[in-house]
Amino acid sequence: MNKGVKYEVSQNQFQMNPIGTIDKEHIINVNSKFNKGLKYLSMFSHAILIYKNGENSNILNTNLCQKTVLLKEVHEYQGKIIVEGLDKFDRESLLYDIKPYFPNEDRVKDAVVFEERNYKFLLKNSVSQLGVIRKQAGQYYIEINKCFEDYADILKDYSHIKIVWWFHKFETDKYRRILECDPPYENAPRTGVFASRSPVRPNPIAITTAKILDIDEDMKRIKVSALDCFDKTTCLGISPYVPDRDCVVEYRLPNWLNHWPEWLDDSEFTIMHEPILLIADSHKFEKYIDQSRKNISTRISFDEATLQPVSHKGIMIKGARQNNLKNIDVMIPYHKITVITGVSGSGKSSLAFETIYAESQQRFLASMSLSRRNHFLQLEKPDCDQIIGLPPAIAISQQNNNRNPRSTVGTVTDINSLLRTLFANIGMRHCPKCGRSIEKLSFEEILQLLSCCRAGTSLKIKPIFEKEYEKSIIVLDKRNEQYDDDIQLLETQVKKCLQYGKGAIQVLVDDDDDLLTLQTTEKCYDCNHILFELTPADFSFNHPESMCPVCRGLGVIMDVDVKRIVQYPNLSILDGASLFWGKLRKFQKNPNANWMKGEVLALAELLNVNLELPWNDLPEIFKKQVIYGTGNDKVTWRYTGTHGRTNSICRPVEGAYYILKRLSQNREGISQKSMITHFLTSQLCHCCHGERLKLESRLVTVGNKRFPEVIQMNMDEMNNWIMNLPEQIHLHEIELVNPLLKEIHIKLMHCIKIGVGYLTSDRSIPSLSGGEWQRLQLGSQLNTGLSHILYILDEPTAGLHPKDYALLLEIIESLKKLNNTIIMVEHNRDMMLAADHIIDIGPKAGTMGGYLTAQGSPQEILKSSQSQLGKYLCGQKNITRSTASSLNHWVDIKKINGNNLQNIHITFPLNALTCITGVSGSGKSSLINYGIIPSVHSVIENSIDKNRYYESITGGDSIRRMVHITQKPIGRSSRSTPATYTGLMDEIRMLFSKTEMAKIRNYSMSHFSYNSKEGQCPACHGYGYKTIEVPFMPEMKTKCSMCKGKKFHSPILQILYKGKNISQILDFSMEEALLFFLEHKKISQIIQSFIDIGLGYISLGQSSLTLSGGEAQRIKLAAELQMPNPQHTLYLLDEPSTGLHISDIQKLINIFDRLISKGHTIILVEHHLDVIKNADWIIDMGPEGGEKGGNVNVQGTVYDVQQCSQSYTGQLLKQCYIDENI
Repeated sequence: MNKGVKYEVSQNQFQMNPIGTIDKEHIINVNSKFNKGLKYLSMFSHAILIYKNGENSNILNTNLCQKTVLLKEVHEYQGKIIVEGLDKFDRESLLYDIKPYFPNEDRVKDAVVFEERNYKFLLKNSVSQLGVIRKQAGQYYIEINKCFEDYADILKDYSHIKIVWWFHKFETDKYRRILECDPPYENAPRTGVFASRSPVRPNPIAITTAKILDIDEDMKRIKVSALDCFDKTTCLGISPYVPDRDCVVEYRLPNWLNHWPEWLDDSEFTIMHEPILLIADSHKFEKYIDQSRKNISTRISFDEATLQPVSHKGIMIKGARQNNLKNIDVMIPYHKITVITGVSGSGKSSLAFETIYAESQQRFLASMSLSRRNHFLQLEKPDCDQIIGLPPAIAISQQNNNRNPRSTVGTVTDINSLLRTLFANIGMRHCPKCGRSIEKLSFEEILQLLSCCRAGTSLKIKPIFEKEYEKSIIVLDKRNEQYDDDIQLLETQVKKCLQYGKGAIQVLVDDDDDLLTLQTTEKCYDCNHILFELTPADFSFNHPESMCPVCRGLGVIMDVDVKRIVQYPNLSILDGASLFWGKLRKFQKNPNANWMKGEVLALAELLNVNLELPWNDLPEIFKKQVIYGTGNDKVTWRYTGTHGRTNSICRPVEGAYYILKRLSQNREGISQKSMITHFLTSQLCHCCHGERLKLESRLVTVGNKRFPEVIQMNMDEMNNWIMNLPEQIHLHEIELVNPLLKEIHIKLMHCIKIGVGYLTSDRSIPSLSGGEWQRLQLGSQLNTGLSHILYILDEPTAGLHPKDYALLLEIIESLKKLNNTIIMVEHNRDMMLAADHIIDIGPKAGTMGGYLTAQGSPQEILKSSQSQLGKYLCGQKNITRSTASSLNHWVDIKKINGNNLQNIHITFPLNALTCITGVSGSGKSSLINYGIIPSVHSVIENSIDKNRYYESITGGDSIRRMVHITQKPIGRSSRSTPATYTGLMDEIRMLFSKTEMAKIRNYSMSHFSYNSKEGQCPACHGYGYKTIEVPFMPEMKTKCSMCKGKKFHSPILQILYKGKNISQILDFSMEEALLFFLEHKKISQIIQSFIDIGLGYISLGQSSLTLSGGEAQRIKLAAELQMPNPQHTLYLLDEPSTGLHISDIQKLINIFDRLISKGHTIILVEHHLDVIKNADWIIDMGPEGGEKGGNVNVQGTVYDVQQCSQSYTGQLLKQCYIDENI
């Protein structure tokens, strides 16, 4: 036998963990933690089992057996499988894998067994490496360097073998825990790993069938047919293919695999001559087609693009036709600030982002390889004739798609990364048991420390915990002749003591009582606790080894809030005092075995409690036990069932708190989770106290500050700490981290300059406004030093208080000084007046927009008597209200203290317009979220929230509804549209279903929806496009060839209403649809609300994913306008003027007046002075942001606010009033 060990690998490398057992009755019991992996296995008739029972092994070189079995019953959720076809077992077998039987991989048509051979002598007692699979020039070989002659002798009598190999790339725990996958089969659903051949599975082993093509005894390798594996894959074993055991005659597959081949393709790879290419059958129909009916243009321009000379003046855009642009020509001057403005929907973004930026991106990506392009989200090629002189572009938008709570200000600005490096390099560690400082020093540092003592100092050194000291050393003056000898003695003593002290010495200085410990290890010698070397990853709450083990790095946990169990304490428990038990009176009349409710009645009976009393009046002992249980004391619940039989249950009362606790910890059951959500509250993690890191990481200090304390500072505070840090650390530490401190300081100063100095480093990104997110991105560009770049900004003033405009302009000017070109899509008057060039797109929105109405410098625009924009800029055109509201009824909320709010007291009028103003971070949103929303909600619900952030509310009794209209999307699917969101689509579908042709064909409303199978195009399933996957490139979307992008099945499009089909109507703009449905009252009312709110340009079927935050907010407002005579409603809106032109803001103000006239109340969080000056009441927060905010500067009328000297808003309103009256 050949004893070669060239490919021998330790058995420990192949860790095989059982996934279940097979009993003697051939019943498989899968471990419950792997049950998810069985999903869809029942759709296969057969499977291959890999198991071990110690008797019937048939995989050579292993102690494992593989067997194809019939799946008689598969209980996926219970993890129970009954199979047929196994040999008899004398004992339970361990199961390692289940693989579905694929005929194209496991079924051999002409398998031959020349002679059954006994190969038991090649079986082993463990799993180890047999050899490697090599792929060379398209051929596959199994190289076996041990006992090859024995394997060759056995395998020559078989035509095929089953090869078992190891997926080494997926052997780590993170892959072994994955139980579901997306198989690479067309139309296949997400399946369990045991219903697929995915390499990612609990035991990363594969088994596949191959034909033996040749046995090369000289090379000690077996040539086989093609395998689906990488070169140098580890081969664990081989099992001869026996048709009676391995070939299934009749089988069943899931429908998505039915078209697969019935047999294994075991043909040998050969280099073939190129065949003659045949014409596709579909092309043969060309001669039968009536050419006159083909309305598709087949002309393609093959003119070569020629390189255009770079313009010395600026970027030249010619013939821009993207979206609604009307073939316009514009020029963007180099190294200047250009503002593109216009009404909403006029085409501003189409020019700035979808034309200029998209073209720049296309040119940049064209220089890359196809594989590199795959890493970038590519925009469509813009529709324009020519763009000359286009530099590389960076787009900074307001859109914040980051919804990960782990992403923070510190992580996106790289401040946290720098701080982690700082702490890892000079952080002082502390023992998590005793808190002792643990400072690891080198031998040289210890020696230098001791030798630097002042002359005359007495040093006694000993190994740690030893009793005897070395000879006392008196530190000499460097000028002393014996100084060098003394240092030599000191060096010898230190070295000796460190050796005997195992890395630690104790030093007694001048016979002081304090014994000092110096060490070269990271260990607490008092507690014998070992610490590992610090790395930056130790301060990452996203790293699995450094995050808090309880909250997993989130800082909060969801726990049961006892205060929420009984929400209506003034009611009896029978009438619904608690949502948890519901109305027990109904259960009392019709009892059953529901112990959750029965235990309450049983306990009341035992304690003789009258449940008719309100919760507040019940005995304390009953309330305590019904919430927290009775321990081991049992109660008996007796009830009469529906059949008249008396039943009883006797057990301890578990208590509402522990029932909810148990249900919350149950990882399964969506219905249970949704039921208990009301009783859970987000609480600080009791392990890390909100600091997100494990204990060892939280105890590291730099300059007496721990890492969590530093990242909880705002930018101003952190900058002060960084600047003062050199005074608190050692000289050698300063030299080590000097570059780090400078880099952190620069990044912090940039954040402070752009007006977000109030943000803390640990602030989560999803909680930022669009404006804050954009300014963070803008600040990051300041550190790059890039020049000759085109920056495209999307409304940088959004979410910014007018006092900070000057700071923003300073940042933009600094980019301009680096010879960069800046484009801003903006409506703000101050930004337009500060620009070098203005481009006005209009005159209206949608199909009525897209024209170049004006361009030039601000001074040229101001002088234009025809320009509406010029009238706005010079103040001739202003926003006004028809009438001011009368302030007769008031709401009063006292001591609001959430977030940074300082126990403030506010009032606001009912049936009026109130604006909440203040600088960024002053507490405006906190006032809404912690004060107004919960307090008004308690009035509407007539309930008391014991966990509230306010003391009291009065005067809100007339409010019956509260609607918080945010800028969040109206839908997250491309199928969601304004028509579906507002119910407009239902009305239109009903009209179509009532047409005569629809009735004849028996079409219902569902036939006129592209979301239903009856109505959608069968080819694209109602999307209007097909997705094509191209190797090394992003997915390509092409218009569906069957429905031509109309989304509907062709028979549906034959149904007409007033000469139009359903697809044509969805393409209407709101203004076009109003004219079409003018006689239909309900539909026209819904459409009119869109037009009134300034959204007449959007189409009925426009995807919600293409809408801006402001548009989404106004659509929600439009939906509210349709409600017939709703009760007194409090509307809360977050910066509704965002993205609006002056004319659109006037429309918005008109809508507010309309709502107020109907008796409603409106509260806005707003920065736009033109809106604020038209408010009936203003609550101005401040005076600054963050910890310097949270107070009410002033609340009152516009005049009252103008008189407040500490209010930035008041001073700006005063200046605005002066400018208008000049």
